[in-house]
Amino acid sequence: MKKPILLIISFIFSISAVIAQYENADAVFEKVTKEYTLNQDGTTEFHYYKQLKLQSFLSFNRLYGETFIVYNPDFQKLKINDSYTIMANGKKIETPGNAFNEVLPRFAAHSSYFNNLREMVVTHTATEIGASLFLDYTVTNDKDFMPALMGDEIIEESSPIKDLEIIVKVPADIELKYKMFNLRTAPEIMIQGNMKIFTWKFSGIDASPKEPFIGTYNEGTPRLIFSTAENMEKIVHWITYQDAFKSPMTEEMKTFADKIKAEKKGEIATLMALQEQVVKNMAFDNVPAEVVAFRSRTPEEVWKSNGGTELEKAILLSALLNEADILAFPVLSGPKEFYDKEVGDLLIFEHVYVQATTKNEGDIYISASQMNNQSLEYSSVGEVFVPLDPERSFNSKEIGKSDNQISVKAEFSVDSLSTIAGEMNMELYFAANPFLAMANDQSYAKQLVNGGLSANDVQTIKLTSSNQAKSVLSMKIQKKDPFMEFSGYYRWELPVTRNGFESWHIGYLDPERNSTLEIPFPLVEEYEFMLKIPEGYEFLNLKSKNNLKNKAGSIKIEFIPKANSITVTRKLDITSRQISMANYADFRDLINAWLGQNQRSIVFKKVN
Repeated sequence: MKKPILLIISFIFSISAVIAQYENADAVFEKVTKEYTLNQDGTTEFHYYKQLKLQSFLSFNRLYGETFIVYNPDFQKLKINDSYTIMANGKKIETPGNAFNEVLPRFAAHSSYFNNLREMVVTHTATEIGASLFLDYTVTNDKDFMPALMGDEIIEESSPIKDLEIIVKVPADIELKYKMFNLRTAPEIMIQGNMKIFTWKFSGIDASPKEPFIGTYNEGTPRLIFSTAENMEKIVHWITYQDAFKSPMTEEMKTFADKIKAEKKGEIATLMALQEQVVKNMAFDNVPAEVVAFRSRTPEEVWKSNGGTELEKAILLSALLNEADILAFPVLSGPKEFYDKEVGDLLIFEHVYVQATTKNEGDIYISASQMNNQSLEYSSVGEVFVPLDPERSFNSKEIGKSDNQISVKAEFSVDSLSTIAGEMNMELYFAANPFLAMANDQSYAKQLVNGGLSANDVQTIKLTSSNQAKSVLSMKIQKKDPFMEFSGYYRWELPVTRNGFESWHIGYLDPERNSTLEIPFPLVEEYEFMLKIPEGYEFLNLKSKNNLKNKAGSIKIEFIPKANSITVTRKLDITSRQISMANYADFRDLINAWLGQNQRSIVFKKVN
């Protein structure tokens, strides 16, 4: 009898948790339906319906008072089927005509070329606590808008969902390829006339997490992808068949690329100069690729307009690099967990980068929309790169973990309390190695110094060796007025580098967490400092050893004072990019120990 009773108690607790989730939320999606249809004539439709209950002032004053529908009138037609509010007392209020207003999407505000895009702003009226909003609309796409019917649905919203349906309708003779991630939910499949209908049903869906460091791709969240394309190779061929990939360079563009190559010394300097031209001197039109159906103007048109989308700028940068004798082409970047070459779904890709093949350093991946100080390969763990090159056979590259490390050894001395001087030696590996930036300008290394030192304290830099995998350098240091003094006590914060843990900007972690935490990359960061102070002073740091190893990684912090010198060792080893909820407490313990103020400073005083 005990087992049935325990099951009943467990069931009661789970029901109570669900009810509490709904009651405590600012709003609840009572019902959401997303319906995709591929018609016999090749046109496609997206039909959306939502019923949303408002439960706080925040819900309608800030969160859900308006609905925004972006569409491209050149290829799409929007129809509002129904819109109304049921007030708390049951009264139905139809949304008035002046509550539907078309505006230019914010991301297209500074580009004349994309001024054709539209955003329908639906302002919901008669909002109050206890009211329910109803909205039903359809977007119809021309048959040539996209190469296939495709979708990438993350199974969550910003508030809890009671019931969600995703419906996909295709002609019976068309194969729909689909995959569900992080949830074992199979579709109901039925034939209705000459259409095959796939229906996925979900209930009791939690609100999306509002915690920091959740990552770019929501990899732990249930997700459905689908496509009627034959495979990803066919989709890539459809993109690269555009004139943008075949259009010749103009004489002006050739002259510019040739001039940069002649002025700069070496491939890396040329690569960085051309990247800077496209990134900094040309506007970035941050228009989502799906809104313009992954279409691109030719490099000539982008050059003349002095701006473009991420795809357009990547194509242009590739063309300039090729003119400068650096083989280059764009690559799509997205989460490899959701990538399947047999499912031709473009919507999983978040970015477009450029692959540049150099003679001395091999393949280097760079952005055309922002400068990067190292090949993006090393900070893209868990992603897949798919080349967009009409001249090569279809392939892809999965980005695995690299051994990212920072090793710093330094010796400092204090001749007087007004100056610290010494030398720092660094070894930097992979994602923590700003190879491109230092190859272009050795003085960039000054920017790596933080904590108790700054760039102004670096007197000279010697770059012993440097490549994508590893850079070795040394710095001569001299810092004026280094100490914080209080009542005869002197404190100095130990230096750190900006390119490792500091770049993650983790200053505080909540005691509990309800989602996977994601850091930019796994890392081993190690420091060994030796500091000498003048005779007549003594350290207040006691001899100590703090070693901690758990499922998230390990730390080692040691202070060894001896007479007028002290040696400090600090080592942080984070083994995984994703920290599960089960390992979060361990990760928090490591970070709290690493950030502990007493573990980051040297303190001494004058001997009486």
